[in-house]
Amino acid sequence: MTLRSIEAAGTVRQRERHRIQRAMEAAGRGMAWVFVVGEPGIGKTWLINEAAEEAAGHGYMVIRCRGTEFERHVPFGLLVHALDDYLEGLEPQRLQGLAGDRLGDLARVFPSLAGHDTASLGALQDPAYRATRAVRILLERLADPQGVMLVLDDLHWADRETVAFVAHLLDRPVKGRLLLVVGWRSSHADEALERLPAKTEVPGVMLRLGPLDEAEAAHLLAPVRGPRRRAELLRGSGGNPLYLTELIRAGEQRDPEPVPAAILAVLRQELARLGDDARKLALTAAVAGDPFDVSVARSAAGLGEDAALAAADELVGAELIRATAIPRCFEFQRPVLRDGLYQLVRPGRRSTVHRRIVRQLDRAPVTARAPHLARSAVAPDPAAAADLLAAGRQAGRDRPEEAVEWSRAAAVLTSGDTAAHAEALHALGSAAARAGRLREALTAFDAALARSPGRRLSVLRERSLVALLTGDAPAGLPLLRAELEPADAEPGLLVSLWAAAAGAALQADDFAGLRDCAARALSWATGLGPAPLALARACVGLGELGARRTEPARATSRAALTALADASDADLAALPEAVLAVAALGLLVGRHAEVPAVLARLPGDPANTDRTWWRAPAALLAARAHLLLGRLAAAGEAAEAVAELARLGDARPLLIRALALRAELLVAAGDDSGAARLVAEATLAAGGDPGLLAAAERACGEVRLDIGDLEAGADNVRRLQRMAPVLDPVEACRWQYRLVRAALDDGRPDLAGVELQALLRSAADDAPGLARAAATAARARAVVHLAARQAAEAGLAARVAAEAGEAAGVPVEAARDRLVEASALALAGDRDRAAARLRAALDEFRRCGARRYEDEAGRELRRLGRRTSVQPVTAADGADGAPLPLSEREWQIAELVAAGRTNRQIASALLLSGKTVETHLTRIFNKLGISSRTLLARAVERARPATAAPGLPRTGRSSLTPNRERTPGTG
Repeated sequence: MTLRSIEAAGTVRQRERHRIQRAMEAAGRGMAWVFVVGEPGIGKTWLINEAAEEAAGHGYMVIRCRGTEFERHVPFGLLVHALDDYLEGLEPQRLQGLAGDRLGDLARVFPSLAGHDTASLGALQDPAYRATRAVRILLERLADPQGVMLVLDDLHWADRETVAFVAHLLDRPVKGRLLLVVGWRSSHADEALERLPAKTEVPGVMLRLGPLDEAEAAHLLAPVRGPRRRAELLRGSGGNPLYLTELIRAGEQRDPEPVPAAILAVLRQELARLGDDARKLALTAAVAGDPFDVSVARSAAGLGEDAALAAADELVGAELIRATAIPRCFEFQRPVLRDGLYQLVRPGRRSTVHRRIVRQLDRAPVTARAPHLARSAVAPDPAAAADLLAAGRQAGRDRPEEAVEWSRAAAVLTSGDTAAHAEALHALGSAAARAGRLREALTAFDAALARSPGRRLSVLRERSLVALLTGDAPAGLPLLRAELEPADAEPGLLVSLWAAAAGAALQADDFAGLRDCAARALSWATGLGPAPLALARACVGLGELGARRTEPARATSRAALTALADASDADLAALPEAVLAVAALGLLVGRHAEVPAVLARLPGDPANTDRTWWRAPAALLAARAHLLLGRLAAAGEAAEAVAELARLGDARPLLIRALALRAELLVAAGDDSGAARLVAEATLAAGGDPGLLAAAERACGEVRLDIGDLEAGADNVRRLQRMAPVLDPVEACRWQYRLVRAALDDGRPDLAGVELQALLRSAADDAPGLARAAATAARARAVVHLAARQAAEAGLAARVAAEAGEAAGVPVEAARDRLVEASALALAGDRDRAAARLRAALDEFRRCGARRYEDEAGRELRRLGRRTSVQPVTAADGADGAPLPLSEREWQIAELVAAGRTNRQIASALLLSGKTVETHLTRIFNKLGISSRTLLARAVERARPATAAPGLPRTGRSSLTPNRERTPGTG
């Protein structure tokens, strides 16, 4: 593992590290041992180094070295590397005191003592035995009383004398404080190594390291954007830390390598140890696939039956492959191993093997032949192209990346046939859209349209839907309208095309065009079926909102939902845009509670590898619905998924909106710096495009005002209001509310009254029946009355706003209105009712995870002289006085961090090493589920009693976390 992965691996291998600590405790009473065994890159050396650092912090002398392949025939070579430099630096008297009459025996082992080689009195004994005994006595004297950790890493490269010495130590342990730490590769272990821990009575720990689990790998994957990408990297690496960190680093490069060089170096080393037949089978199997049939691989490699099976056994022993439940079928230990071996096969050899396998699989399903056809067929080959297209259709959503590859190969194989080439390009565009490669899909669709395919309108429909995600739809609207003028196609297809045209008009802020296209879609949908009718009605409803006819829009939304409920799953699988349109309209007219259920009608499983074009907008709609419903964690997960899909497909409008939504969530969580980073990323995502820059400014405007990136003055609010989306009447009311607040903040109550009247008119005329708009209007009235110190009127208006928010199903907004009501009650002198409102709001904020507003409610309660309630939550999320699950020492360190002390200052104050302080902080962060000193300080502040003096380490029983009883195993 690299330095970077070590820094990220705060909680990796915690179980193993705990067992090593217990062995270290045993070594305090005498000799103990730790053996660390695993495959290359599994983290043996990193774990051993961590143990060595901790041992040094406890006063042990750490002597360590690593074996190398080129010195395995040097007697005692590993021990020489470990001890020779140390012995050379000793004063003669110190050396004589340690070695005694064994100095001559030691001189035959260690070059630094060559001048002390004299005849030994034990000449009748074997020289190797005398040397082994002399080194053991040397270690015993070093270990008493200071203690020694002897680290022999990569023992599989050691000479037989060093291995025999380790066995001797286990058979005749030293009497001092010696901790023997040994590591070796499981795939390189011989019988002598495996026998080492079998018969010893010395206490010790045998650690066979396996792959990281999902929780441990999460710390290494923290820098990676997107849950799907993290899952892909973990699956590809198989949980091997070296492979995982190298794949992460490669992904950060501008032109990432297919397989990083460090992993290829490991594979070359492993291949060099194999016999010729095993090496040939490994490389051929990598071409055959994963998993692979040994009969197919051995035939392509030119091996006999017995030789192939023997080679397979050797590969299993080398931990490159493993058997599956199917006889004669094997799979690679890690997917990245197969990819790396494939990369090591020479290109000409690859083509030869692929052709051989195609011939062997002549009667196999087309999906089995397709990977080899795509890499070996030569144009023109219509039959191979037809097989590849059929395989791509069968792969469907389960294997979208393979479908892209096969369709691309089919396009190459049909380059001389215009009609067949157009069909292959259409298939490539469809596959790329399913795989989330939106730009590649647009390119393929455009190339297909240039060749006038037979299903031209079908290609145009798919292209228009993808263009809506990439932001290219408005530019293609004139062409789309021109193509639809003949109107001689299948009516259901025309409904989808006119709906796509309506979406393009909406993106261009052309609401008249939106209504016209929606009306045309509805005219074609009449009498067709529920799915096209739901799509057309949803488009009409969006047009009604654009015209500020809210009541008709709400009625149309109900009709669209009814039609969608009548549609079959098969109909919606063919027309997924109907689900998206109905969900979008429902979100805008206040039916956001129904949006998750509506989106559940989309085909397929959203958790699978499918990146179909509609996944990203569906996740964005779900994220917005979750945010309104107070499910902030679910909203964050959905928004992160949108951002990942948008980056993959270069769907910049979607990416900007996803980043803006995530920034909103961070504002609610109290992380202003994180929100600022996302706002900056959204601006960068615009790439200098004026339209996208305006979209980023519009989407992030409220966040920038909230975090102070923009002054919340009337001029800035009015500028952003002009850029704000005018389709959503609730958003229009929210911006008018911002103007009311800005006027009050500027000390202009007269202007605030004018803005309030404009907001009341807008809510009544443009958003009748929308509870969120009514709540916004009541909230504005409350803050104006509150500014005028009219407590009764402010309290009544705030209560109306909160009740409207609760009726609308927006709990966070309703709870914020309760804060305003509490302020009015406190102003009126009713402190008990004010405290009750604040406690109810605090509980709601805590339930939703809105930490900023939770803190605000807690501060207001304290101003009223009330303590906030103690809840059984983690310290990062908890209330004042809630216990922290820390030991006495961890609590001392946490308090010093909260006081602003550096690690060095903490180490000095508590008489600890810097490494020990870092280790404690890592454990504290893991226990509390936090990742920064700032969050730790905040947790300490909440948990500290009101009388505690900050920054002072506690002693004795008083150092326990507040409100926590001492329990066995703590402290």
